[in-house]
Amino acid sequence: MSTTSGPLPAAAAARGSGLSPAQLAALRPHIVNLRDGKLATGPGGEGELYTTLQDLDDLFTRHLPAFTGRGGTVPLVLFAHGGLVTEANGLRAAHRQIPWWKANGVYPVYFAWETGLVPALGDALAGWLSGSRGLGDVKDRVVEVAARFGQGRRIWEDMKLDAEAAVADGGGALAFADRLGTYLNQRPGSVSVHAVGHSAGAIFHSHFLPAARFSGVDRVESLSLLAPAVRTDLFKEKLLPEVGRSIGRVDLFTMTEESEKADNCARIYGKSLLYLVRASFEPEEKAPILGLQECIEADDTLRTFFRPAGTGLPAEVVWAPVEAGPRNSSKATSHGDFDDDRATMSSVLRRIVGRDDVEELPGQRSRATTWQAAAPAAPEPAWPRDATRKALCIGIDEYPDPRDQLAGCVADAGSWATELERAGFAVHTVVNAAATRENILLRMLEMVSGSVSGDVLVIQYAGHGTTAPDLDGDEAASGQVGNTEDEALCPVDFRSGELIIDDDLGLVWDVLPEGVALTLFFDSCHSGSAQRVVQSLEEEARAAAEDAAKGVKRRYAVLAAEDRRQFRRCRGYDDGSAAGARRAAASTQARARGPQREVLFSACRPDEFAFEVAGHGVFTTRAAPLLGAALGRLTNEQFHAQVADGFDARQHPELHGPVSGRGRILLAVASDGAVSVPAAGGMVPVSPPPSADVSMPVPARTSEARAAKVAALLRAIADVIED
Repeated sequence: MSTTSGPLPAAAAARGSGLSPAQLAALRPHIVNLRDGKLATGPGGEGELYTTLQDLDDLFTRHLPAFTGRGGTVPLVLFAHGGLVTEANGLRAAHRQIPWWKANGVYPVYFAWETGLVPALGDALAGWLSGSRGLGDVKDRVVEVAARFGQGRRIWEDMKLDAEAAVADGGGALAFADRLGTYLNQRPGSVSVHAVGHSAGAIFHSHFLPAARFSGVDRVESLSLLAPAVRTDLFKEKLLPEVGRSIGRVDLFTMTEESEKADNCARIYGKSLLYLVRASFEPEEKAPILGLQECIEADDTLRTFFRPAGTGLPAEVVWAPVEAGPRNSSKATSHGDFDDDRATMSSVLRRIVGRDDVEELPGQRSRATTWQAAAPAAPEPAWPRDATRKALCIGIDEYPDPRDQLAGCVADAGSWATELERAGFAVHTVVNAAATRENILLRMLEMVSGSVSGDVLVIQYAGHGTTAPDLDGDEAASGQVGNTEDEALCPVDFRSGELIIDDDLGLVWDVLPEGVALTLFFDSCHSGSAQRVVQSLEEEARAAAEDAAKGVKRRYAVLAAEDRRQFRRCRGYDDGSAAGARRAAASTQARARGPQREVLFSACRPDEFAFEVAGHGVFTTRAAPLLGAALGRLTNEQFHAQVADGFDARQHPELHGPVSGRGRILLAVASDGAVSVPAAGGMVPVSPPPSADVSMPVPARTSEARAAKVAALLRAIADVIED
């Protein structure tokens, strides 16, 4: 069976709010709608409600003065919603809650920033995960890796950049802050300012409140953070130093560690959204997130800063779910509950107004509405669910930049696919425009996570490779002296920063079940020695021109300075930004490299190039036709020797893998000393050569064994996939 891949489907757009024009008009004096950090003044984005500069002027010259005309100091609440809230859901929540705030003497302003995270999570939590074969207790890890490879990570970074852009020159939140500062100066004592941020709303306020201070908002009486998704380092940099000074106090409402781990996302991921953010959306795994109890307790500063609720100190935490009096209670048992939980919101209100006799929040939305846009139809699986022999063949010729285009990679993928189909494999082919970083990695993950002990997997790649900045220091930590680069494959979109580095592949191998045979055939260039020197663009252009005159192409791409900046930006390390500096400082944990049990056939040595001639890669031309006859007859080492015998002198194919893997029968599965190999009619028993190692060791199911598999192929790939 052979199939060909297209891009994975995107989640459907969110539905409208269902509010009438009159209801939307009533919200206008209380909504500041932002898009990409600027005021959403017209069509675009989700586009149900716009905010213009005139709307801001009206808020401070008409609506707020009319509300404060009753006398006394009126609390002004600035509410920032979380990343899961679409504009439609945000408008519905504001429609329900604004009358409640006003009935309690509070004037609310809701910042609606179109984050788009729900549709992204819908793609990240695609339906094939729930039906994958053999996931077992690693299902959450598969979801985390899928979310990291999918749109969620990119949109999470964009969302954080939008929060920064909102208070930069031309930002919509800055325009609001300027007018608020002027209002406070002209009408001292008329309002007290309070901020509330739910989930990613804490990220928004981490940028907004410092900017507001410079706009003349000298004092924010309270900051209420509900299940905050902000990094602890950002909170400590931007907000913590101001508590007791320009910020009167900070009140934290979040779940206990036990409750976070009992939560779920759309019944697919078995922990709260904050754990998914921590594992998948931040540049480094296990990023410190303020809303997670374990992150607070692991931080000496935060552990002593936040005190138990009811102490009366400037920083208190309410651990949900709990009933501990009118100001210290929360019945939230899910991340999405907090901004609509009656006990939580009423406690926040009482802390803001300084009294207990308040009207409690009426009604409560259904929890299902939080995730209603995060349930896309499951894409068709790339392989039959009962397939035991699966192959992924990747070939890229048509790179967007004419200078990068190749001529034999798609043909190579076709050659390998033909040979593997003859051997009884279900083959899925990904070529050219479909071979994006996201699609390649998710297909790899689908294959690996859906396998069980006894399966045989093959991944073949033909295309460019390169090296990229080592952002987490794992290359130097591995003992490779002078190595400051990560090895990378070049998907079709690599010039926009979308490289596949060896660390990405390590995340896939991490979920490889025990007893699964995985073999790679990579027909691409590389230069993986510790003393490697990457050619300049000029040197590469000259060498490529000389080869082209001979009808030869090198499968190697050199990244220009802008390409490298794009890669850093895609990974959340935006050069020159404060956020990029924080993330670079935080990403210092090198990935462990454990024993290797997979086998990799590479096209050439670390200091050589892989060439293509006459419409095919030289390595593929030699190796693919030999595959069928070698099955069941040759060991991996013998097959490699046959491929290398009489090979083109410009490149020398290599075999990477453990000693036991070298002596194992090519694409074989062993059980109780009997060896079976794939064939068109099924698994065929064979009699291996006397010297063959037919064992397939199955490590114990321990955390150490799982950690070892994280980097099972990284050492080999470090030498193979650079270019």
